[in-house]
Amino acid sequence: MKSYLFPVLVPALLSVASVTAVAGSYQSQTDVNYGWADIEGADLSAWNLKQRFYLAPVQTEGSVPLAEAAFMQRQASVHGTFSRESLEYGGFKAHNNSWSVGGEYMDSRHDFYASLDWRFVNNSKAYEAVTKLGFFVQNDWLVTGDIYHVKDFDGSTYLEYGASTKKLLDLDTGDFIALTGGMRNFNHSTWTAYNVGADYYFGKNLSVGLGYEWDSKGVFQTEADAYEVRSQWFALPNLALNAALKRVEYLDEEDETLYEVGASYRF
Repeated sequence: MKSYLFPVLVPALLSVASVTAVAGSYQSQTDVNYGWADIEGADLSAWNLKQRFYLAPVQTEGSVPLAEAAFMQRQASVHGTFSRESLEYGGFKAHNNSWSVGGEYMDSRHDFYASLDWRFVNNSKAYEAVTKLGFFVQNDWLVTGDIYHVKDFDGSTYLEYGASTKKLLDLDTGDFIALTGGMRNFNHSTWTAYNVGADYYFGKNLSVGLGYEWDSKGVFQTEADAYEVRSQWFALPNLALNAALKRVEYLDEEDETLYEVGASYRF
């Protein structure tokens, strides 16, 4: 595996960021993540590069966690992502590229919310367009209805529906808790996916979180579960490092572990 690259890259990133750090605001963010797993002899890995541009500068002053600054200020943005997945099994190797583009609209002058994310795969007509329409119930609490427009590799198209929510709790101690949840009902089946999560912010820079996902597959099918432990640390106001470990239970009731490391840079 290539996990040895992370300790090598971190000092270099810190060195660059220390020269160009912006203390008060940012308007662009670059995310790089790498994940891997070894499942029954198959070596799986994936990395992605995401670029997000905010339509107005995001301020980082105050007590709000740095990771939640754009959410609390309701800053609209556009983004693009490139991902590359690889599979190695014995002498067999395969690679696949995918992309996504989209945007997120919210404004401090009103409580309405909308976002769009269009995901597609190289050399394929298959895609998934995710639309979220929502409302800020409170300044720090968002609820959305989700619509998934899906086109399969065989050309079939259909709609799926779900809902999501996010709430940022201020503990009045300088610490915060971000609570998230969601569900998605899949087409032509009794299959519904659920997820919940909680991230505890120790002040502005450090968070530790837990996530749980489960798929309900109806009376005559089994359920699949996934548990995640994750953390993010802003080593500098404009540089964050993150890591996650996910334990996944597959349909054959065997557990596998997935790993991920990454970094975010703001400017």
